[in-house]
Amino acid sequence: MRVRTALTAFATITALAIGAASAAPAFAAPHGAAAVRAADSLDVHRGKYVTLGGCQTAGQQGIDRGHWDRYQCAEGTFFWNLWTNR
Repeated sequence: MRVRTALTAFATITALAIGAASAAPAFAAPHGAAAVRAADSLDVHRGKYVTLGGCQTAGQQGIDRGHWDRYQCAEGTFFWNLWTNR
């Protein structure tokens, strides 16, 4: 019974940690690392995200707040790169 309770608690904590990490920006890349460039003159790099959903959420929130008009999430080696037009 204790094992089942411990496993349930571990699974819950793990699910919460993964959910929180999906919307947060990823760790900063090493200083010399190049980000994958986006197309269509989207030349402002806004950050790296662990998941595509996190990148898209941040891009849409920027549009909703009037910070930029367009965004693109470009797939990198390990992370999704958010590019915007301004």
